[in-house]
Amino acid sequence: MYQAELDEARRLLDDAEKEKARLEIRVASLEEIFQELRQRVEDATKSALETREQMEKQNQQLSDYEAEIGLLRRRLEALENDREKDKKHIAQLRDTLNRARIDLDNETLLHVDTENRRQTLEEELEFLKTVHEQELKELSALAYRDTTSENRDFWKNEMGMALREIQDMYDDKLTIMRNEIEASYNLKLQEFRTGATRQNMETMHSKEESKRLRDQVTDLKAKLADLDAKNSHLRMELEQIRRDKEERERDLETENNELKSEVAKLRAEMETILQELQHIMDTKLGLEMEIAAYRKLLEGEESRVGFRQLVDYWGGGGGSSSSHSLRQSVVGGGEGGTSLDSGFKGEMSAKTTYQRSAKGPISIAECSADGKFISFDNTGRKDENIGRWRLSRNVDGADTVDYRFKHEYIIHPGIKVKLWAKDCMPPDAHPGDLEAEFVSFGVGSNITTKLYNAEGEDRATHIQKTIYAS
Repeated sequence: MYQAELDEARRLLDDAEKEKARLEIRVASLEEIFQELRQRVEDATKSALETREQMEKQNQQLSDYEAEIGLLRRRLEALENDREKDKKHIAQLRDTLNRARIDLDNETLLHVDTENRRQTLEEELEFLKTVHEQELKELSALAYRDTTSENRDFWKNEMGMALREIQDMYDDKLTIMRNEIEASYNLKLQEFRTGATRQNMETMHSKEESKRLRDQVTDLKAKLADLDAKNSHLRMELEQIRRDKEERERDLETENNELKSEVAKLRAEMETILQELQHIMDTKLGLEMEIAAYRKLLEGEESRVGFRQLVDYWGGGGGSSSSHSLRQSVVGGGEGGTSLDSGFKGEMSAKTTYQRSAKGPISIAECSADGKFISFDNTGRKDENIGRWRLSRNVDGADTVDYRFKHEYIIHPGIKVKLWAKDCMPPDAHPGDLEAEFVSFGVGSNITTKLYNAEGEDRATHIQKTIYAS
């Protein structure tokens, strides 16, 4: 009676295993494609960051050049102000020089006037001398007419004394006037020479300073022109970089949108595949639970030994037909889990509910019904270290497992690893899988598996409940 049902169950198990292998291969291929797309997105992001850093450097360099240009312009303005001050000072010096020249001309005119006065006085002196000589000649004639010797001597002496007095008076007056004129002329001439020398020196200094400032202004203008040209070139380069950046950003945005849409499609396809795989795993688990329920029911029939032997025979891989019929149904139930409802028609049914919860990217993905392994999944986007974390398992009210991971244990994003019971890990297991020292993780109807971090906080929970009803 059970031959057809067992053959159907085995065929379903084989198909499920093949479908699982095919889906695992497809999931691995999709994960590789996803990793490649993620790497391309990261490369594009890195290129955009490098472009942004280059733009920031160019902006900083441009700011430095603009600051230097501003400094040179302020220096140029200061030099222009100094130049204007020097021009005003030169104008003042020229005014002073003109005034000195006017004073020199006035002094020259005064000197000429003094020379004319001197010449006039000399001519007047010559005229007076001539008059006196004429008077002397007249007196001499009178004296010659006066024959008295005493009178001649008296008048001669008187005349000589008068002439000497007049001569001395005019000599003293002429000497005083000459000394005054010479002293005044020498003083004015010395002042003029001193002022002219000082003005010449100041003028030469102003000319040299003006020449130096003019050369410096010329150099600064040339440097400013070079900096303006360099600034214009840098602005053109910056504008070109901005255009390239905008074009690159548009390309990256387009490529990113395409990659996002492709990733969304791949994720949707992956979700569909995972749902199919989960459905297949639930179907497989339901079949295993149904076979276990059949075995328990048959073992409970103490009076039907032949029937038990028949079921054992079928469970071992062979046998003939039997007279019982099989009813099977798979229904959903629990939080993130699956429910099975199976049993013998009119005799017994079993309902298994799975509940999973996690407080982070690390979750307990699966606990095998036969207690051979427990799998963990990293749903995040970065590596997670669960070193020194503790795994606790309670089977039907009894603590059967208390396992602590090694000091450093990394689970990469999107990777599922398994913790196998002793001597249960297959040769083709994942390189990141571990093997515990327990022979089995335990089998029962009410199983609670919890994962604690190094601080003792509950991070993930997996609950399995099986209810039998007759």
